[in-house]
Amino acid sequence: MQTTRRDRKRERTRQLILTEARRLFLEQGFDRTTVLQVAEAADVAVQTVFNHAPSKEALFFLGRMPFLEAMTRPVVPTRDRTAAEALVAQLAEQTLGYLRSLADPDNLAMAAQVDSSPALAQYERTLLAHSEGDLAAVVEEQLPGTDARLAAALLVAITRTHAHVHRRRIVGGTPPAEALVRLEEDLPRHLAAVLEVAARPEPDLSDLPGPMRAVAEA
Repeated sequence: MQTTRRDRKRERTRQLILTEARRLFLEQGFDRTTVLQVAEAADVAVQTVFNHAPSKEALFFLGRMPFLEAMTRPVVPTRDRTAAEALVAQLAEQTLGYLRSLADPDNLAMAAQVDSSPALAQYERTLLAHSEGDLAAVVEEQLPGTDARLAAALLVAITRTHAHVHRRRIVGGTPPAEALVRLEEDLPRHLAAVLEVAARPEPDLSDLPGPMRAVAEA
C-alpha cells in the first residue's frame, strides 16, 4: 500500500515525539517528565502527543513491547511447522528478542524504570490483559479444537512470568546472554506444554508440571 505525504508526515512526527520522550524519560525519569515537556521538546502541541499516545504511560511503552505485538499476529504454518508450533516459536522469539534488547543501556534503563514505577508496572499489566483477548482470537481462528480462552490465559501467564523474572535478573546485573541460556530452551517447551493441555477435550491444569501450574494459576 502506497503511503501518502500526510502519512509520512504523521510518521515523522511520531518518531520525533518518541525520540524526545525517550530522551526525557532517560534523563529525568518517568515521574519527573511531563507530556508538556515532551511536546515542547518535539515542537508540537500537547494534543499532538496525545494523538499518538493517550497517556504518558502509553507514550512510555509505545513501540517497546514487541512480544505483545506477537500475540496479536496470525501465525503462518509451514510444511515443517504446524500452526501451534509456529505460534510457540513466534511468542518465544519475540520475548527472547525483547530480553536480549536489554543489552542496550537505554533499553536497560527503561526496563529498570518499569520495575520501579507502580504506574508503569500497572500499565504493563493492563497491556498484557488486553493482549490476552487478542491472542484468544488468534488461537480460536487458527487452532481449531483448542480452548482458545484457556490457551491465551496460559500463554500470557507463562510469557509474562518468564519475561518479568529474567528482566529483573538482567536489571540486577546479570548479562542477558547468561540470563537467557536456559530460557532459550525452557520457554518454547513451556509454551508448547500449555498449548497441549488447552487442546485436550477436557483440559486439566493438574497435567502441567508443578512450577508451570503455579504460574498458570497465579
